[in-house]
Amino acid sequence: MKKIFAVLVALLLITLTVLPAYAADYGCDVDTVTNAVYMENLDTGNVVFEKNASEKVYPASTTKILTYIVVSENVSDPDGTELEIKEEYFADMDPESSVMGLTEHIGETVSVRDLLYGLMLPSGNDAALMLANYVGGSVSGFVELMNQKAAELHCENTHFTSPHGLFDSDHYSTARDMATITKYAMKIAGFMDVCNSTSHEVTSYSDSDGETIETTNYLIDESQKGGYYYYSYAKGIKTGFTDEAGRCLVSTAQKDGYSYLIIALGAEYSYEEDINYAMLDSRDLYQWAFENIAYQTVMSGSDPLGQADVEFAKDDMKINLVPSGDVSSLLPNSYDHARVTTEVQLNDTIEAPVKQGDILGTVSVFLDGELIDTKDVISADSVERDEFKYASHQVKVFISDHLVLVIILGVVLIILIIVIIASVSAAKKKKRRRERERSRRRYRE
Repeated sequence: MKKIFAVLVALLLITLTVLPAYAADYGCDVDTVTNAVYMENLDTGNVVFEKNASEKVYPASTTKILTYIVVSENVSDPDGTELEIKEEYFADMDPESSVMGLTEHIGETVSVRDLLYGLMLPSGNDAALMLANYVGGSVSGFVELMNQKAAELHCENTHFTSPHGLFDSDHYSTARDMATITKYAMKIAGFMDVCNSTSHEVTSYSDSDGETIETTNYLIDESQKGGYYYYSYAKGIKTGFTDEAGRCLVSTAQKDGYSYLIIALGAEYSYEEDINYAMLDSRDLYQWAFENIAYQTVMSGSDPLGQADVEFAKDDMKINLVPSGDVSSLLPNSYDHARVTTEVQLNDTIEAPVKQGDILGTVSVFLDGELIDTKDVISADSVERDEFKYASHQVKVFISDHLVLVIILGVVLIILIIVIIASVSAAKKKKRRRERERSRRRYRE
């Protein structure tokens, strides 16, 4: 029985256009100052740049993204839920930390919705403490919920000790874990609307007129710092800063149908220099990605994948193989074709008849050893069956599958032949005896 030659093709994709490194190396030339960076294309899930992404660092107020998640999952009606502002909530709060101004409204009530804006825009630690006491019954109770949620999201290198992120040596995360937390938060209805707001009017104070709070994210606010950090394609999400953590920023950007997420944690900060490198690095990385990376086809459905033998094929015809469709991926705008390789896995047997379009196996496409995509391998043409070859094979298969029966039948046949031969021989002897007796009688007479 013929074996099918397994087709392992290092495909000559000479006719394809540009393709650089896949997840292995996108060729980023941005000289980042930020200590820990994680950049992901949200459309494909491809990580296009990372730097110390799994290193434990202090996340500062980017912590409040997880605070937002826990609150939103425990308060069903943030607009209709009014909380009393109590002085005791802020007893241990650093008076110089970022706030939304709740201590000016002790004894009043405010909505959870406005507190969420106060949490995310001016990075209000007072809002974080008030929400934590309401949802968790205490700050420690709320922090327990936070760590439970982080564990549920498989953030194994994350541990929080507060809802606001002020320095604590046991309060840490990684850029990679913060990306996981942020992507989860982005699925919550209204989250991005809050995070992408540059200002918000707090109108729910029970005894005061509305107050305007503003974002600390200058990447999305052209009016701040003379527009120095502003990037028109950026959206949200959260800033952070402590002396120990440095400048931090979680943000997204969208342009020309592409979306990216950047987690930038631990950019050193100088009060004399007063430059937020987390914002500058993020802006530069977005510009690099939009200018140098695109979603491209690396293999088309018509690219040949070689040939395969077909059992029982008329005239020993071979079959041409092609992928079932295009293989595309997010890739740099120029790449070395030699980096693209394929591996074809065919079915154990391919038997005629074969019709054009029949699935015969799979093809995996790799770039720098990283799997890009897997497609079915299909027949590019049809092959008819040689009925004589097929019938001969069936006989062989029957004999192989029923060997004991064939042996028994063979023995029976041999016995039958022997019996027949013996019977014929006996009959002949008997006939000769009769003929001799008749001859003797004639002689006597």
